Amino acid sequence: MYPHLHEASHSKSLDQNMTAFEEFIRRYHINEGFASKLHGLRGYEIVFLCDDSGSMKAPIRRASSAGQQQYTRWEELKKTVSMVVDLASTVDPDGVDVYFLNRKPLLNVHNSKELVSTFATPPNGATPIVRALRQVLNEKKNEIQQRKLLIVIATDGIPTDNNGQPNVQEFYQVLAHERIPIDRVPVTIMTCTDDRECMSYLNDWDRKIPNLDVVDNYESEKEEILAVQGKSFPFSFGDVSLVDNTKLQIFIS
Repeated sequence: MYPHLHEASHSKSLDQNMTAFEEFIRRYHINEGFASKLHGLRGYEIVFLCDDSGSMKAPIRRASSAGQQQYTRWEELKKTVSMVVDLASTVDPDGVDVYFLNRKPLLNVHNSKELVSTFATPPNGATPIVRALRQVLNEKKNEIQQRKLLIVIATDGIPTDNNGQPNVQEFYQVLAHERIPIDRVPVTIMTCTDDRECMSYLNDWDRKIPNLDVVDNYESEKEEILAVQGKSFPFSFGDVSLVDNTKLQIFIS
């Protein structure tokens, strides 16, 4: 009845989202080139699948500078997921859904403060990634028809079945054949450890499986980026944690 009011409201919402997006970029020191690619996440349903198994208590061996306190794998995961949630609130009005392997999911999260109480519980248990990933795909199958579903899996080790036995091949099966349609369900696996041996099963998966990317932890990724770009290249935790979801740029077209 009053289209001009609807247009004004829509314009105001866009302005608010842009302001929030710019604030996010400043807060996390995202460099300008990487920041421009983040716009590609607009319109995606974003789901984080967090490994809260007992091994996440282990420290990441290398500190980023001499004398700096080491992070545990769980602490690095918390920092990264919190960042993604704050980004999602600027690009997705529904917020981000955060699933876990051994606890209940948190749905429609708009602010990282909503994660504090859940993250305060220490990680514990096995690594049933396959079961949890199938749960996400099943619960989101209707939404996949409406918009693309981005799943970010943050883990530090080998997936296990209900009996605690490794089930790497079943994980491969889900990623390669159970994302339907696969072109609407990009997946990024973020490794929350600098122990390359325990994550070696992922070698070449992102070359063999469509719409899949494997991302190193911050310190490992920083070494690779600076080796190519030079030590003076402006690079922060925010650049790798989210925009190494800029490797998601291959999915965003």
